[in-house]
Amino acid sequence: MLEKIKQLRGLFYRKVIEREERVVKDLPGFSIEKPKRIIELPKVEDVTKLNVIYPLLEPFIYVNVKWDPEIKEVIYNVIEPEMTEEEKKLFDKISDALIELVEVGLSSIKDTGKAIGYLEEQVEKIVKGFNLNLTPNQYIKIIYMIYRNFIGYNEVEAMMQDPYIEDISCDGINTPIFVVHRKYGSIRANVTFTDVEKLREFVIKLAERCGRYVSYAEPILDGTLTDGSRVSATLAGDVATRGPTFTIRKFGEKPFSPVDQIQLGTASPEILAYFWYLLEYKANILIVGGTSSGKTSFLNSISMFISPESKIVSIEDTKEIRIPHEHWISGLARVGFGIPLPSGEKYGEVSMFDLLKESFRQNPDYVIVGETRGEEAYVMFQGMASGHSSISTFHAGSLDAVLKRLTTPPINLSSSLIDSLNVVAIMAQIKEKGGKRKVKEVMEIVSVDPRTEEIKTNLAFVWNPVNDSYEKVNDSIMVRKFAESRGQSFEDALIDLERRKKVLEWLDSQGIKDYLEVTRYINMYYKEPEKLFELMKEKMEIPKELEIRKELEIPIQEEKEIMIEEKPARKTSILELLGFKMIREK
Repeated sequence: MLEKIKQLRGLFYRKVIEREERVVKDLPGFSIEKPKRIIELPKVEDVTKLNVIYPLLEPFIYVNVKWDPEIKEVIYNVIEPEMTEEEKKLFDKISDALIELVEVGLSSIKDTGKAIGYLEEQVEKIVKGFNLNLTPNQYIKIIYMIYRNFIGYNEVEAMMQDPYIEDISCDGINTPIFVVHRKYGSIRANVTFTDVEKLREFVIKLAERCGRYVSYAEPILDGTLTDGSRVSATLAGDVATRGPTFTIRKFGEKPFSPVDQIQLGTASPEILAYFWYLLEYKANILIVGGTSSGKTSFLNSISMFISPESKIVSIEDTKEIRIPHEHWISGLARVGFGIPLPSGEKYGEVSMFDLLKESFRQNPDYVIVGETRGEEAYVMFQGMASGHSSISTFHAGSLDAVLKRLTTPPINLSSSLIDSLNVVAIMAQIKEKGGKRKVKEVMEIVSVDPRTEEIKTNLAFVWNPVNDSYEKVNDSIMVRKFAESRGQSFEDALIDLERRKKVLEWLDSQGIKDYLEVTRYINMYYKEPEKLFELMKEKMEIPKELEIRKELEIPIQEEKEIMIEEKPARKTSILELLGFKMIREK
């Protein structure tokens, strides 16, 4: 009898195992694929005819940007697999079990492929444990949604994957999310948080991804995601009356190189060659502009001109500075802990002011301050006056606004310290040009009269909005000043500027724009210029137009080439497995 029981138990066990193996064997593999290149979207003169679709994560996420005749505006439609009520119940059951089963945070696994593989293993264990009979279509939908919520960014995952999206804003519950699209401006999306608890949990998730803490006691979040995107959020309902809110300002995985800035039309090769020259000779530069005007991206780009052996110390409160130098100390301010002290600070708090004071003791060649707002400006300008080259960003719309903010409380600098500043680059976001960022003006601080406090400036470059071009207005006084301080003639400095400009134009023409590659060629210019110009098939000789300038002292007239970029072929996909139709482009 006992032997028969063992045989029956063995038969039952084999059947269970066979059933589990059959269930797992029948499940399809899960994988996602990002587009290998950014799909060129068409320019549309008449927005009422706009109707484009492009993939983000194939075959699961597509986006349809189109004109909605009912609300009479452009909308951003996220196309994802839709689950039935039965599939939602299965999804909730598997998700609850997955929370108990997963031993590590999936977002902490840097390799997305490994995270997906680990996720699949755990889901298969749950499917076997519950003896769930899933069709391939159900399994694909459910595991995608699990990937989206456990590894990705829930309802906004599509927007985080979209290279055309710059900004994602949620203003509370039952309000549509708005996005800023590089091509089509600010548009509403078909994504809305309707559950206040889910929205609150998502804000807490953002805080965890930023390595920060947010609660009812400290309801305001300001942090940086692992991909460099900046997050601002509020949690408590008494701070944001329509429920928790968040804004994600996206930054690419790689910083923009100087060649990227040329191709985006943010600056011309001549302007970038100018900053390259000044940075080599340790000029003090302030990059100013409004919110989302491209200040930090431009700062990152021109910082790549710093020679590789120079020592750099950066100071910031939110991690945004990304440069490829090895000899670089990155300082990050932190908030304190516990009850505030009588001074208003908390235990363990390290401010930008503290970090900046300490940085000058480290004997840096360059100090980069992510954003100058208050008391740290005094230390930075003292450093400028003592010979430490400093670069920073600053919120202002014009040079007059910069000077007023610097010389009035809470910064309250004396005009004699402002004399240490060499160049102010004024940035702007031009919405009429599709939200493009532009270097509107490059102003040089020539001198400050200590008696009258009158500041003398020189306008070096300006952006012409009529023909969308950059014009040189006056010869650079700063270039002449730095050249003469090193025993170099102004004509030789102009030759040097022309060579740097040629290097940037050559990199642009060759399609070399990755920041690591561009930095490698910049370093080659410093160390092996002959080798670089041989590679460029150029001889290091005085350009003919500069020879004429030296003899006749006439301005240089530049010839500009118009480069036409071929548009990649439009890519189409079929989502038959997921059960929704493609929207065709009109």
